[in-house]
Amino acid sequence: MSLESLTKNGSKGPIQMRSITDSNSFITPQNMHVRIHSKLLDKAIGFKIQNIEKKLLKKYRPYYKVDDDSSRKRHYQGTQTWIGLHPQALQTPYNDILDALSVFHKVLPEKVIDFGAGYGRVGIVMKSLYPDAEFIGYEILEERMAEGNRIFEKLNLENCIIKDQNILDDNFKIPEADIYFIYDFSEVDDLNKILLRLRAVSEKKDFYLIAKGERVHYLINKKFKDFRSVNFANDDEFWSIFTTKKN
Repeated sequence: MSLESLTKNGSKGPIQMRSITDSNSFITPQNMHVRIHSKLLDKAIGFKIQNIEKKLLKKYRPYYKVDDDSSRKRHYQGTQTWIGLHPQALQTPYNDILDALSVFHKVLPEKVIDFGAGYGRVGIVMKSLYPDAEFIGYEILEERMAEGNRIFEKLNLENCIIKDQNILDDNFKIPEADIYFIYDFSEVDDLNKILLRLRAVSEKKDFYLIAKGERVHYLINKKFKDFRSVNFANDDEFWSIFTTKKN
């Protein structure tokens, strides 16, 4: 599939048309905001994210309202779904995902797992870099999961799937993988639960952990010092990369 050559206003512009399998497609052009670029890519790929998020907000309360005088109900009380967040704030920009995954070109991961996959941007970028790798995303909202999987099928991305799963369920077992993505998807106690499960996974298999957010960084630095910071990735406001490997 080809990506449209687009500028900020949606018209044809100076960006070279590229295949979705070309990782250069996800590099933000100069003089364009990274989130504008991601929005244009979403449109070119065929996502219907804005419509889906509007429908979700009509049915459920926004994430920042505990009480709501309307008929809207809370979705999954006890965990966070970020309904009401702007679609481009809800998702990590394509360019930032590319930056995080590009450092693994010598590792050649076979499986990547994303906790809180949203619409599956990580899977799309991953397939452009490591086409033979398997991607599994976990998303608590069925509507987002369905749209992500629709796009995966449209792009013919094999071994690429988003599963409708509350990763905080007591019976959820984390599969072994080479790389995990984790964000500040919820409160500290919830993040701690996932990190404890990842520690258990590390007893069987070493892996890399791509972390984003103040809470998850705090926990790793405070309680999970066995997750060692990786030298080939610079910590910045977007990502830190950790590993359970000893060498």
